[in-house]
Amino acid sequence: MQASPNNTQYKLTLLLLLSVFLCMGVVAYFVIKNTVNETIEHQAVAFAEIAAVQATTARSVYAKEVVEKLKRDGSGSHEDFVHKPGYVPLPAQFLKFLGHASTENTSNLFQYRLVSKWNLQESQGINDDFLRWAWPQVEQQDEVNPTQPIAWEPVWRFEQQNGVRVLRYLSPDAASQASCVGCHNSYENRPEIMARRAADGVQVGKQWRQYQLLGALSITIPLDKVEAVAAVKVRKTAILIFGILFTSLSLAILFVRRLSKQEMILRVSEKEAKDAKELLLAKHDVERAFAELSAYISAVDQHAIVSVADTQGRITQVNQKFCEISGYSEAELIGKNHNIVNSGHHSKSFFADMWHTIARGEIWRGECCNRSKMGKLYWVDSSIVPVKNSAGEIEHYISIRIDITERKLAEQRITHLANHDALTGLPNRYLLEDRFQTVLAACRRGEMMTAIMFIDLDKFKPINDTLGHKVGDMLLIEVTQRLRNSIREVDTVSRHGGDEFIVLLANIASVADAEVLVKKLLESVIRPYEILGNTLTISASIGIAVYPNDGDDMDVLLKHSDIAMYVAKQKGGNNYQLYSPDMHK
Repeated sequence: MQASPNNTQYKLTLLLLLSVFLCMGVVAYFVIKNTVNETIEHQAVAFAEIAAVQATTARSVYAKEVVEKLKRDGSGSHEDFVHKPGYVPLPAQFLKFLGHASTENTSNLFQYRLVSKWNLQESQGINDDFLRWAWPQVEQQDEVNPTQPIAWEPVWRFEQQNGVRVLRYLSPDAASQASCVGCHNSYENRPEIMARRAADGVQVGKQWRQYQLLGALSITIPLDKVEAVAAVKVRKTAILIFGILFTSLSLAILFVRRLSKQEMILRVSEKEAKDAKELLLAKHDVERAFAELSAYISAVDQHAIVSVADTQGRITQVNQKFCEISGYSEAELIGKNHNIVNSGHHSKSFFADMWHTIARGEIWRGECCNRSKMGKLYWVDSSIVPVKNSAGEIEHYISIRIDITERKLAEQRITHLANHDALTGLPNRYLLEDRFQTVLAACRRGEMMTAIMFIDLDKFKPINDTLGHKVGDMLLIEVTQRLRNSIREVDTVSRHGGDEFIVLLANIASVADAEVLVKKLLESVIRPYEILGNTLTISASIGIAVYPNDGDDMDVLLKHSDIAMYVAKQKGGNNYQLYSPDMHK
């Protein structure tokens, strides 16, 4: 008995629906799983970068604020600090203690330790496969005779340790201060150290220069806990997706079955007279069924921002979440290019790389900054999947995005806190030094001058002591605003600590230009302040050092401007002094 055409068509429809169900389920599962895994890895690397910055910053603060203070008091740091009253650990020892404490206090959330080819302790050597792989890559970045800090790049990879996937991260640790170089060079000349180097096959009598590589910070972050949580989330999401797909498939099958029964009734009652018309109506009904099926399936992506575009990049379909986050209606988006949400944040090469990847039929992944209709910026973690036909030709692209705006804002806040003063919001020493290097490079190209002003407020301490720290803090904030209003946009004002400020003047033609600005600053600072019902008056003592006359790097110019400032303060304050070599006498 031969199957009827209607029965055959019904079976083919069911087979097609089942194929669509399986394909959509598998694609959705792997896209979500890959997106979650990449987010975990990205977050782990970002966390390692933050941990490295915090560790080196803590050591730097310890060296400058604690060790330098003790040196001035007549003691300082010493390797045998336990048996020497009044002495504290060396900065390197302090960082090692900090690493042990961080590991214990975070329940092994992450671990870090100092390592070096020229280790002073066996536990700090290059003693595992990762370090033997990563150390040469860090060492290749070193320079023979650096004159300024080297732009070090960290090295990392993901590997298995005792059945647990971990991030291994190696951050270069260079000789940032001359005291570090002197200390390590003296160690390398010790007989017992030279004997160890010879036994290990390492260069004997190694001597460093400032900014060269001394060691590195090895950070290990286990991913088992977060991967376990992510696996549960992926499974739950997959179950939800399959549930929605199954429900959609069941509804579609019932709908097609109902259409099939209606078609059979029509074929029996009007077979001879309306045969051609019935076929046309059946075709329209099937097309409408598939259209409704697409609407059901679109419910799968309600947790994500989804759009479909043709091969020219024109949008053909969007979900409600896309409309909500972009602020555009579906009618405003259909037929438009994704440039409608372009924020201008990314370069042309960024999008060229994206199109080059998907045009080859490969999945592109990346983070994009978009702009809504109201002008608000938002960040998305994107995956663009090319969809091909049976001939292997790309028919359209499916874009699946996850809103990561809160995470990006948190990263920006962390970066801001790492580079700015907490009270005034001014750039701190690290950001000032970065801007100084940019200004110095421009001055060398254009044969211009730059200047550093060292500002110390006169009579601030009595106000702070008598009226309290709240008044003192408000006074510092007001002084900050006046300094900002008195300089040019290309200049930078930074808080050096307490009531001391640094002003970097960029691209001045002569010393006279600096004097014009410093007079403006003195006039601005001395004007009375109204703070919490108190009328306060302070002034400033300012020292000026000019590049290239008074030095060619930031440390030298800061030192000379500091000397000039003390001369200005000795002359009664409320004045400025240009640095001259005879001030050392």
